[in-house]
Amino acid sequence: MKGIKQQEEATFRLFNLILILGLGGIVTSLLFSNISAFGMITLFPLICIGCVFLLKYPWLILFVIFTINYFIMGITRYLPTEGISVIMDISYVIALVIIFIHASLYQNIELRRAIHILSITSFLWMLYCFLELVNPTASIEGWVLSRGLIVNGLIITVLASLLCTSYKILKALIFTLSIFTVLAVAKALMQKYIGFDAYEQEWLDAGGYTTHIIWSGTRYFSFFTDASNMGANLAAASMFFGISAFYMRSHALKIYYLIVAISSFLVMLTSGTRGAVIVPLGGLALYAIISKQTTTIIASACTLLFVYVFFAFTFIGQSDSTIRRVRTAFRPTEDASFNVRIENQKKLASYLQYKPFGEGLGLSGDGLGMKVSTRFTTSIPNDSWYVKIWVEGGIIGLILYLSMILISIAKGGWIIANQIKDPELRGQLAGLLCGIFGMFLNAYSNSFWGQFPTMMIAFMGLTFVLNGPFFDQDIQMSNKTTTSNK
Repeated sequence: MKGIKQQEEATFRLFNLILILGLGGIVTSLLFSNISAFGMITLFPLICIGCVFLLKYPWLILFVIFTINYFIMGITRYLPTEGISVIMDISYVIALVIIFIHASLYQNIELRRAIHILSITSFLWMLYCFLELVNPTASIEGWVLSRGLIVNGLIITVLASLLCTSYKILKALIFTLSIFTVLAVAKALMQKYIGFDAYEQEWLDAGGYTTHIIWSGTRYFSFFTDASNMGANLAAASMFFGISAFYMRSHALKIYYLIVAISSFLVMLTSGTRGAVIVPLGGLALYAIISKQTTTIIASACTLLFVYVFFAFTFIGQSDSTIRRVRTAFRPTEDASFNVRIENQKKLASYLQYKPFGEGLGLSGDGLGMKVSTRFTTSIPNDSWYVKIWVEGGIIGLILYLSMILISIAKGGWIIANQIKDPELRGQLAGLLCGIFGMFLNAYSNSFWGQFPTMMIAFMGLTFVLNGPFFDQDIQMSNKTTTSNK
């Protein structure tokens, strides 16, 4: 305790010294009318103070990274910036440095929180990706540009494990996500009822119109990379907050989360993304399993059956373009784009038959692959996250990646069903897990899983679920302390 107190006093003295030096520099620069020096000196102490504050409360950096991750692609439409992934890379490095310094000063970082099935399998995936360097058909450039696929899952998992250490922080992060979701919904509604702004129209004119202005109508995308990404994230949000709403102790939060869930689902339909429908359906099926309640299982089964029959065997509402487009997802063989995807996968299967390690990272048919190399695998569109992993990492890589996520989901479901005692925590973790599971199912028909903000939401959410027992213990201790004080 004495050592911690001395460290706090040293931090306070450093804070005062920086403040005094900063104020002195500001006065001096103004006296000599040096505006450049004034700007630099003004920012420097603020940055230093911010760093000191983050060292004291490192969990704040998680909110900063989460915010950047959610809005970074939307911002690039207005402020074109090359190398967006570098910004996130820098923020990850800063966060890891802050954790290291904080751990050295206060010695209160619990490393055991970062050791669980997702971090272990993410580490194994990273090792496998390093082995891809010796793949005979690999490209060093493609491998370097695929660094997000290689290490981001592990980094996000470690950061979320070490920085989100209490239920209050978890609850605040989920609430922050709800605010971001409301903003995403509002932006999509503005696009629909007011129209696209000049920058969005420029993006459409540059080629976005080919996939977003189609025969069934306009596909809205809010500030996400595209309509598919928006549809999946808003569909997942309907699960995050729809399930949470029924477990929140606060009546105000119950109503608020329910409104967020309903609005997210309705706006998801405006994305025109057929695959996004699987997100709430898959999430609902998983929720029925982990709830272990007979009434919930029956109600979920009836709902799923009703939805399937409505879209697969009836023509009710066929005049509505949204319903008509969603219905094609339940009749895939009648959809031309689905048949093209199947044919492409057959061609890839023939090519990859004797390539168990794939073509090499960054060498599949997405935008990155075409920049790196012109070859057979880069000439065929992925149209699926699973196909991307399969082409680049081979069947071995695909099995490893799918196992990493599915084992984590299974473990998370078991934790929620058997270890979490607090109802509110159980509801929020169940919402996260079901939404993420639905997105992972949807990743078969779209390659959005590795894009902003999906990957971070997925890996953070899974980490929170796997660390659920720590949060539950925190709640029980808090309740005991409150009872003792009373």
